[in-house]
Amino acid sequence: MTFKGNNLIFSNHKKDRIKGYRKAFRNQDQFFKPSKDIAKSLVEAMEAQGYDVTLQEALAYLKASIAVHSRDFYVKHRRRQ
Repeated sequence: MTFKGNNLIFSNHKKDRIKGYRKAFRNQDQFFKPSKDIAKSLVEAMEAQGYDVTLQEALAYLKASIAVHSRDFYVKHRRRQ
């Protein structure tokens, strides 16, 4: 996932970060598309914990988690330079 040209995602304001995440999700399909098999396994694991999660929610979670992880990694790496 690339954040080039997406400065909103690094904002200190929540509303701006949400806009940045939306922009990142529009471009995310070319970089990361979660496996439906993994999402199905995630749904089963969540059910074992007592949560009622749909396949679409599991896919959304996977997309969101990789976006957050990528953003955090980018922030930490960018600060070192």
